[in-house]
Amino acid sequence: MKASSTCKFSKVALLSLAVFFGFAVTVPVKEAESATKAKAKTEAAEPAKSEKGTTVAPKLDPTDPGSVIYLDTSGKPAGLGDPNAPPSMAYKAGRGWHPQALSAAGLPRDRYGLIDWAKIVREKIISPKFSLNPQDEEMPPLQMNVLIPAKGDFVDDVIYPHEMHTYWLKCEVCHPAIFVPAAGQNNMTMTGIVQGQWCGRCHNKVAFPLTDCKRCHSSPKKAAKAK
Repeated sequence: MKASSTCKFSKVALLSLAVFFGFAVTVPVKEAESATKAKAKTEAAEPAKSEKGTTVAPKLDPTDPGSVIYLDTSGKPAGLGDPNAPPSMAYKAGRGWHPQALSAAGLPRDRYGLIDWAKIVREKIISPKFSLNPQDEEMPPLQMNVLIPAKGDFVDDVIYPHEMHTYWLKCEVCHPAIFVPAAGQNNMTMTGIVQGQWCGRCHNKVAFPLTDCKRCHSSPKKAAKAK
C-alpha cells in the first residue's frame, strides 16, 4: 500500500514538472516569435542599409492608402484626410495644365514658337479618337475650302479650310450659332474677331493667334483698281 502511494506521488510530481517546464519553455518561445515579427515590421518600415552602408529606400506601394507617400510630416493622411483619396493639392497640380511639359515634348512649332497642331495631325504624330463614345460613327473631315474676300483693297483674301476645322470639331460647333452657313451672310470684321466674335471664338485663345495674318489671308488679291 505504501509503495503504491509512493508510485502515485512520483507520477504526479513528474507530471507537474513536465507541465511547469513546458510552460517555462513555451512562454520564451512565444516572446521570441513576437519580438522577431516586431523587428521584421520595423525593418520593413525603415530604410535598409546596403553592404557599403548607404541607405536604400523602402519599396513603396502606391496602391496602399496607408503608405507614407500619402502622409504629411505629422504622419496623418495628407490633403483631404481621406486615406483612400490622393492628396488634394498634389493631385490637382498633377492633373493641371503643364505648358512646360508641352514645350519640352519636341513637337513641331510655327514661326511664333507655338505648337503647330495642324502640322502635328497632318504628319500623323498624334491620332486622337473621333469620340469618347465608341458607338459614334466616325465622319471624315470635310474637304472644302471657302474663299472669303477681304474688305481692304491691299489685304489678301482668306481661304477658310473646312478640313482642319472639321478634323477637330463637329459642324454644329460653329453652325449656325457662330457662322450662318450661307455665302455672304456673315458680315465679319477684324474688329469683331479681335473682340472674340466669329474666328475669334477660338483664335487668340486655343488656336493660333490673330497676329499670324498670312496663315489665313493666303489668297493674293488682285491689284486694287485705280480710282
